[in-house]
Amino acid sequence: MNWAVIMAGGNGTRFWPLSNSRHPKQFLRLLGDESPASSCLKRISRVVERDRILIVASEQHREALKSSLPEFPESQILWEPVGRNTAPCIAWVTEIIRSKDSGARIGVFPSDHHIEDVDAFAASLKKAFDCADGRIVLFGIVPTRPETGYGYIECGEPEGEQICRVASFREKPDAETAGTYLDAGTFLWNSGMFIFDAQVMHEEIERYVPQISRTAQEIVVFPDRIGELFPEFLSISIDYAVMEHTKRAVVLRASFPWDDLGTWESIRRYFPTDESGNASHGKARMCECRNTFVYSEDGRRIATLGLDNIVVVSTEDAVLVIDASRSQDVKKLIE
Repeated sequence: MNWAVIMAGGNGTRFWPLSNSRHPKQFLRLLGDESPASSCLKRISRVVERDRILIVASEQHREALKSSLPEFPESQILWEPVGRNTAPCIAWVTEIIRSKDSGARIGVFPSDHHIEDVDAFAASLKKAFDCADGRIVLFGIVPTRPETGYGYIECGEPEGEQICRVASFREKPDAETAGTYLDAGTFLWNSGMFIFDAQVMHEEIERYVPQISRTAQEIVVFPDRIGELFPEFLSISIDYAVMEHTKRAVVLRASFPWDDLGTWESIRRYFPTDESGNASHGKARMCECRNTFVYSEDGRRIATLGLDNIVVVSTEDAVLVIDASRSQDVKKLIE
């Protein structure tokens, strides 16, 4: 059967001061009336039955999750006592699902993506589940700009319509390198979404990070010891732990527009702009500004003069002012 896992951990530090440790970005209504997590659940529910969708979240986000998804069953939420990155999360949930359904195929989805064409997403997801027999299928997104905030997947030999082997993974590039990837036409954005045969993922985690595999299996056998065992996990991403080593990965060229709502600069793209490229949310007045984004969440009136490529965010607790090109670095303020 087909299963889905929504990874709703993380603090979304790049969206400070609107997001914080108690209310991370996946549970905020950044665009429209729904949180990214709520939209993610609705998209996946078009393909996977609700009773086979699990959410993995941090214990400290319990209140925020329940507020955002009040009708989602508590029995289908897995609470992480501490954060240990994506490899332990995926290993743990894979063992849980394998214990219920040995032939399961599992889709894993970050909770904070923005996908407007849900019909195209559903079609790609169905195809990915069909292709996951004995393989790990990654969603690759056709680049539309030389983006430096995403990782890339290099396409190798074709394996069917819209599917090819993974030749290599590339880390977030500088602007010049991102431009060469865009021109080459053989690189896709790594969306962080993938579908896999549960037995295959079990075998690959066991092969490349056996400590994580052993701990995950132990937690499934002794769930009451999760508080003791979970901190023992090696903290590592699934990309570093498995995906960069496995020979069983393929990439599906997704047919839907996609955005990782990772920075204030990415949010700005969804607001209408004036003739000077300025955009705003809330009470804002911009004079002689260019390419500036003002987000006022607390009702405070924000006035700007003579700014160029600046982001201003005002909340009840704090005000953020940054160069838009440094949106990726907001987390440094938190650190």
